Amino acid sequence: KKSSVRRDKQKTEEEVVVIDSAKYLYEFTIAVSFTNGKTKLVDFLPLFQKYVKGENLIYFSPREFKKFIVKNGNIYWGKDEDVIFPANLLLERKLHNKQENILYII
Repeated sequence: KKSSVRRDKQKTEEEVVVIDSAKYLYEFTIAVSFTNGKTKLVDFLPLFQKYVKGENLIYFSPREFKKFIVKNGNIYWGKDEDVIFPANLLLERKLHNKQENILYII
């Protein structure tokens, strides 16, 4: 029985943090709220400039950029999840850090 209690404690400590909601603010900035209670202002322009290519460039238009969707704990653009930014990478990302994690862009 002790081992099952330990496993339960580990699950609690390793709780997965995902995006709870997001609100468009201005230009390429979105206030992203996470399930751990933190809210972070994310400027997506540098991310888009670096990772969004080809036919997905349509999301650079203000009208299309505002159509983001929060689903399954991530934020994405396009019905087919054309551009996805996972919650953990946005939460951990330092705005002034030159080192970036790999983001999933289709």
